[in-house]
Amino acid sequence: MWNQFTRFLNELFYRALSFFLPPNPLPLPSHPKLILVFSTTGIGDGLFDSAAIKSLKQGHPKAKVIVVTHHRRQSIANHNPFVEEVIPLSKSPFSQARLLRRFLGEKPDLIVALRVNEEAVPLGYLLNRHAFVGAIERCQRLSFLLSHPVCTKGMPHIVEETLKVAETAGGAHVDRGMVYRVKEEECSAFDKKQPHLRSTPYVVFQTGGGKTLLWRNWPVASYIKTIQWMKRHYPHQIILTGGSDNETAGAAIAKECPEVINLVQKTTLEETAVLLQKAAMLVSSDTGVMHLGFAINCPTLAILHYQSPARIYGPLDFSPGHEIVELSKPSSSSLHPEEEMLGIPQNKVQEAIGRILLRSKFKFKF
Repeated sequence: MWNQFTRFLNELFYRALSFFLPPNPLPLPSHPKLILVFSTTGIGDGLFDSAAIKSLKQGHPKAKVIVVTHHRRQSIANHNPFVEEVIPLSKSPFSQARLLRRFLGEKPDLIVALRVNEEAVPLGYLLNRHAFVGAIERCQRLSFLLSHPVCTKGMPHIVEETLKVAETAGGAHVDRGMVYRVKEEECSAFDKKQPHLRSTPYVVFQTGGGKTLLWRNWPVASYIKTIQWMKRHYPHQIILTGGSDNETAGAAIAKECPEVINLVQKTTLEETAVLLQKAAMLVSSDTGVMHLGFAINCPTLAILHYQSPARIYGPLDFSPGHEIVELSKPSSSSLHPEEEMLGIPQNKVQEAIGRILLRSKFKFKF
C-alpha cells in the first residue's frame, strides 16, 4: 500500500513538472559525443539490452557510451566491449542524486532507456528532456516523460524490442545476437580455482531461476531423473549452478546424485560465464543463465514454459547447437502453476541432450 502511494505521488509530481518543463522533442543528434543508456533490471534483461547497446555504438562510433545499470547487475555491462563506462544505480535517493551530480557539467547529448526500473525514467528526463528515447511499454506509467517514445508492442522477439529503441536513436542495423565477452584473466583465475575441470568434459545444469517466477522452473524430480540417466549413458561430469534461491533445489539434487559437483551459490556470474564457455552444454529453464548461454554460444537445452515461449525468449541463432523443449499449453489444467513443468516429456529432454552432445566438441565412444 505504501509503495503504491509513493508511486502515485512520484507520478503526480512529474506530471506537474512536465507541464511546466515539457519533454518537447528536438531533432536527435546525428553525431552525439556522449550517449547515456539506462539498462537497470535483471541479468536476462541486461543481456537483451546488450544487442541494442552494440547497435548504438556502431551507429555512433565516435560517441562515448555510458551505461547506467542495477548496482548488483554490473557484470553484464562490464563484459560488453561496446561500453566505455558503467555507472551503478540503486533505488536509494543518494545513488540517484550522485548520478545527477555526475552529469552537471557534462550533459549527455542523447539518453536511451532500454529495459528499466521505474525510478530510472525521471533521471533520464531530468538529464536531457529533449533527447530522451525509450519504449512506452518499458517506461509504463512514466512514459509521458519521454521526448521520443517508441512503441515496441508486437515485436516478434524480446531482443528486438530494445533494438527498435536503439535504431530510433540512430543505432545501426546489427545482428541480433546478445553480447557477453569472457575475459582471459577470469578464465585463468577459474582454472586455478577449479583445476580438475581443465581436462574433464562437463555439462552444466542451472537449477532454476529467481523465486518470483517459480512456475518457469523445471521440477527437482525431473533434474534427478535426467542426471541419473546421463550418468548411465555419458561420461561427462555434471555441474550444478544457481543462486541463493536455488540452494534447496541444488542440495536435493546432490543428495540423490552424489556424483555431481554442486556449485550452487558458490560461483559469481563471471565464474558461471567461464564455466559455460568451456562446457559441452547447458541445461536450463528460462533463467538469466540460459540467456548467458545463448550470448556465449554455449550449446544450450532450453526447457521452457508456454508462458515464456521460444518465439519470444528463445535463441535467435541456433548455429551453436541450441535445442528447445517447450511445454505445450493445456486446454485445461487442475495443476498448480508450479507443477505444470512436470508435463515436460522426459524422452524429449533426453533426445535433445543426445543431439547436442553428438554435435559437441567433446565426443566419446561408449
